[in-house]
Amino acid sequence: MNIAGFFTLRRTAFAAIAATLLAAAPAFAQTASLRLINEYPATSVTASADLQFAAAVNKLSGGDVVVATLQEAANPYKGKDQVSAVRDGKAEIGTLFAGILGGADSFFLLSSLPFVVDDFEQAQNLFTCTRPELERHLAALNMRLLYATPWPPSGIWSAKPVAWVGDVKALSIRTYDDNSRGVFQRVGAQSVNLPFSAVGAKLTSGELNAVLSSGDGGAGNRLWDYLPNFTAISYAIPLSYTVINNEAWNKLTPAQQSTLTQAAKQTNEASWATVKSRIQDNYTRMSEHGMRLNLQPAAAVRVALRQAGQEQADSWWQQDKNNEIRARCVPPVQAK
Repeated sequence: MNIAGFFTLRRTAFAAIAATLLAAAPAFAQTASLRLINEYPATSVTASADLQFAAAVNKLSGGDVVVATLQEAANPYKGKDQVSAVRDGKAEIGTLFAGILGGADSFFLLSSLPFVVDDFEQAQNLFTCTRPELERHLAALNMRLLYATPWPPSGIWSAKPVAWVGDVKALSIRTYDDNSRGVFQRVGAQSVNLPFSAVGAKLTSGELNAVLSSGDGGAGNRLWDYLPNFTAISYAIPLSYTVINNEAWNKLTPAQQSTLTQAAKQTNEASWATVKSRIQDNYTRMSEHGMRLNLQPAAAVRVALRQAGQEQADSWWQQDKNNEIRARCVPPVQAK
């Protein structure tokens, strides 16, 4: 064999060895880029949690996973379109209000049932107890739960004070799911179920004179520009669920999945731990913008709303196997 042939043989052998080693070695995963949609503004409790989650993911992964938060105007999907966007993988992650998910599956209306929980401890216990069912219902929508974020209690933002039951009947109120729409209809008000992104135009046109929302959501959307009164009826402590599309999850490496799980756990714990402090912060901010706060509404108003709420909740409990959930997860003292 001449020298040229010898070196050609060596190059061929080395190339074959290198190819074998590369084939045997695990492929290095590319940086995962995930979009997280949320129709609420960055100052809201859910959007703040999303920013915390994105920062935790970046830190824990060393930049191997990047979560881009698309909030309010930056989010191209609104209302129920957010559900299909995450389900179909148009956006990998979404923070979806329970009432929005309830349009696809009434099970998700559980956290916003009227007057079923009285405080955050009860709300968290209900979430923990029903998490297995929640995850099964999300799986049916091609989603996986990352974390839940509780909202401060829902109250009535209104153009005029709500001093007695007649004032409630005079409301044309935005509600956030089928149950809350039914409650206010039972009391005699005009109510319409709308995503928050649709509220501004309805207020501007005069079609609405009230909004059911927490002080947090309303403050973030500057409802005080239209509705200078807030009545703290403690209607519900609804949740938003941050979920990831199943295909997007399965494309991640085990290490990347572990990063998201750890960051989600941190975010979930922080959200439940800090939400209480947001109530007074919201009231302070609302007062600074000239709002009149009715933190002790008239007994007649509370009784009328609770009676309508119980009737509406009872109709939900009777659906499917929901009564089994009530028996297991709602203490009798709460089963109003």
